[in-house]
Amino acid sequence: MAKRTRLTDLEAHAVKTRKSEPVGSRGKGTLLLERKASGVVMAYYRERTPTTDQRLPLGALAKRPRPGADEFSLSDLRHRAMSLSIEVEAAGGIAAYLAQAERQKAAQAEADQRAQRAAEAAARRGSFADLMDSYTASMIEAGRVSAKEIGRMFQLHVKTYHPDLVARPAAEIQPEDIQLILAGVLGRKPKGRGIGNKAPGSSFNGMRTTCDKLRRYLRAAFSYAAKAHLAPERLAQDGKVFAISSNPVRDIPVTQGTGGGHTESLTPDELGELLRYLDTLPLRYASIAKALIYFGGQRLTQFCAVPWEAVTDSTISLIDAKGRKAQAWDHLLPITDRIREVIQPLLDDRIGPGPFSLTPGSTASPDTFSGLFVEAGRALSASGKTQPFSWKNVRVTAETLLAHQGVSAEVRAWLLSHGRSGVQAKHYDRYSYLPEKRAALEQWGRYLDRLASGEGDTGNVVLLSRRKKISAD
Repeated sequence: MAKRTRLTDLEAHAVKTRKSEPVGSRGKGTLLLERKASGVVMAYYRERTPTTDQRLPLGALAKRPRPGADEFSLSDLRHRAMSLSIEVEAAGGIAAYLAQAERQKAAQAEADQRAQRAAEAAARRGSFADLMDSYTASMIEAGRVSAKEIGRMFQLHVKTYHPDLVARPAAEIQPEDIQLILAGVLGRKPKGRGIGNKAPGSSFNGMRTTCDKLRRYLRAAFSYAAKAHLAPERLAQDGKVFAISSNPVRDIPVTQGTGGGHTESLTPDELGELLRYLDTLPLRYASIAKALIYFGGQRLTQFCAVPWEAVTDSTISLIDAKGRKAQAWDHLLPITDRIREVIQPLLDDRIGPGPFSLTPGSTASPDTFSGLFVEAGRALSASGKTQPFSWKNVRVTAETLLAHQGVSAEVRAWLLSHGRSGVQAKHYDRYSYLPEKRAALEQWGRYLDRLASGEGDTGNVVLLSRRKKISAD
């Protein structure tokens, strides 16, 4: 009777110390079963040579292996031992096999690290939406007056209509993507006016001004991301990396029908008509609207936001955060006797947090007065008294006619808070120019009073350009 070399299931499970059987043909190693002190029978692939005796673990022997446990039936252990013997033979023995396994393990660990780094980089890789949010947050932090408008335009015209596009990495945005966004803006109707935006929207040039404004904001956002790419402060704040190599908005042209700016001025006669029109408005509306003009044509957003703490008996202080300032500065203006007369109704009835309030508890919205001047332009142009105009045209008019009155360019710049240039002006000149501003506003007030009464000298002002229509968008 031939000698039996393979173990039966009964023999395998009944092993007391250790037993083995050959794996395949002679020289392929053996399957070794060894009972541990705990009673568990462990299986090994064993390779014996004249100089070595090495084992590789295969798992535990079990009659009913548990799913997920390192337990196997005798048949499964034989298959595992056979597969391992083939790999060991191919490697040149267990020692070479283990060395090969270590190299593979090291290579896999390195690959895993690379994958982890790539995943972390991908998680930090800012999307188009992240870029817009980051830029908007930087504008808010810098106190820019346009920050809220920028956020609204990004939300309304980009995120709402292009959810798939804004989810893409910002570095993958192409000029054609920007073109698609802007073309969509041009195809929309102007937003409705009034409470709930239910009143029909209107614009002298459709959505062209909005489209080009969005183009400029997007260009600035990509420029900001490109410059701030390696700034540690920005990465510490939002943790996003944009890796912008080129600005996709750079070569997008200015929208046709825009770019000319609000540079048209009213004539002195037209400004007189406007002043008389404002006198027909409710008292608080008239006082605020006329104050804007008598103060020399200030920016609506800065003007409407003035709190009572910024008002003294002789001065009013606006916060100028417009432009590329690292920090907003105070824009101090004198309150002349004539200006006090104009704003006296506001001083007598302090219904809000600042003098320029229309309803209790809140300051007036800049949009309210922007719309007021557009409506004034429509009403006066409908009666043939003026061309259509907006507040921006009135602001241009104020500077034009201040120049006509002999107020120097330097004083006008400080009066209207134009940008400072040069190291001296930007960093060292902290003089408020209050006497010069007061003299200019007193002269300006007398001139406006003459225009309002129809007694001013209005025939000798020559405007360099006068289009048939003045943009009010």
